[in-house]
Amino acid sequence: MKAQVCLERPLLWRIIVKSSSMPKFAIRTLIGLSVALTAHVATIQDVVARNLYVSPAGAGTTGQDWASAWKDPAQIDWTKVVSGDHIVVDGGTSGITYKTSVSVPVSNIVIRQSSAAGHSGQVIFSGAMPGYPLATGVKFVGSNIHLVGVRRSGIKLESYGAEGVNIQTSNNSLRNVEVSRITGFPPYAGGRIAGATVGGSNNHLINCDFRDCTVGALDKPVAGVANSTIFNNCTFGANGYGFFMNCGAGIVGSRIAGGPTSTIYAHKCVFGPYVDYGVDIANGSVRLTNSLFLSGRLANIKVAPAVGSSANVNVANCTLYQKKLNPLQPLPYGIPEYVVSLNAQGTLRVSNSIIWGGFVDVPAGQKVNGSGNVQYAVSGNTVAIAPSLVDPQFVDSAALSTVVAPSAFIPRTLTALDFSVVPGSPAVGKGSPIVNVSDICAPYGPIYGLPSNIGGP
Repeated sequence: MKAQVCLERPLLWRIIVKSSSMPKFAIRTLIGLSVALTAHVATIQDVVARNLYVSPAGAGTTGQDWASAWKDPAQIDWTKVVSGDHIVVDGGTSGITYKTSVSVPVSNIVIRQSSAAGHSGQVIFSGAMPGYPLATGVKFVGSNIHLVGVRRSGIKLESYGAEGVNIQTSNNSLRNVEVSRITGFPPYAGGRIAGATVGGSNNHLINCDFRDCTVGALDKPVAGVANSTIFNNCTFGANGYGFFMNCGAGIVGSRIAGGPTSTIYAHKCVFGPYVDYGVDIANGSVRLTNSLFLSGRLANIKVAPAVGSSANVNVANCTLYQKKLNPLQPLPYGIPEYVVSLNAQGTLRVSNSIIWGGFVDVPAGQKVNGSGNVQYAVSGNTVAIAPSLVDPQFVDSAALSTVVAPSAFIPRTLTALDFSVVPGSPAVGKGSPIVNVSDICAPYGPIYGLPSNIGGP
């Protein structure tokens, strides 16, 4: 008998086989990561799997069955957990909330939502406490740890003050995990870090959703390690306008000037609405493929390393949408709405993508065109991305082209519209294969227009 672990290699091979449009550099990278992860997963496969249980209805003794289950993840006796074990967490019939914070010191284990009848409800780890919230939801101290929900948002980490999950080790994964509402600490919501803080080598976030986190995922590379993080089929957005209009970003790169850097991969992901930046990169390398960007409040993609730092971002087969600018109507609060923003120290390449609306903030003479792009309704340095403007002819072009007063713009509508192009469009075969956010998850985003005044959560 072999352990039934969260095997990433088959998933990566399915991505490689089915994504004929994926650039060759991404395919080579995924193959390499697949091989590396397989070697680590083998350490689990060679031992017999054993289930250990967590349930508030348990006796809190040995954790060997539901009757003796530990009552809370923070009460797990880690001296009884060995490599290869599965820790099965009770979700009840309709969900169970654990007000808890847990560090995982053991390597080569799986922590998963139960799939058993009567125990398969949503598992919620909550940091909400009287007074100050708990700082961190789950901290990976060991390596090759896998936190797995049985369905999308099967496990939810919510209402932590600083971060939902902290990973600074290698070969870990989150699957079907939602991270929601990183609150900060009283009195002014300070101390927020990210939904996920990630560093180390070969870490995977799969089918994960980030909401109202200020920063969805923050790259915090580890010294002496070939840092790499892979996001696949994830969404990054907000359901509210944030504290003092601070809606954060989907993925934020490292800010450690001169320090260790990372390579970040995001494949088939959705960025926005409503975030300040879809991705905000100041260090390291990023590969964005087959992803959909929905009207970042400040910019869909920002590449702005400081002098002495280096950032290299490649974008392929993505759709970048910004609301169409109305030259007769000033933007609210001076919001620029850049579709891309690049400084002289950064490198950005865009290919086989659809760019619609917003302002192309690229220094004069600096090219980002990797060929094959279709752009329309943009302003700024338009020749940086494509030589001319060509309507991609979205199925929902009429709705996407509507110019409304800023206070009347409802971000959630963008997650309910169709971003596919009509047959015969010049953009056929370009842009993201994600054309409906509802194909991934339920619609999200603020359901009312921009507040008339800045301030307040």
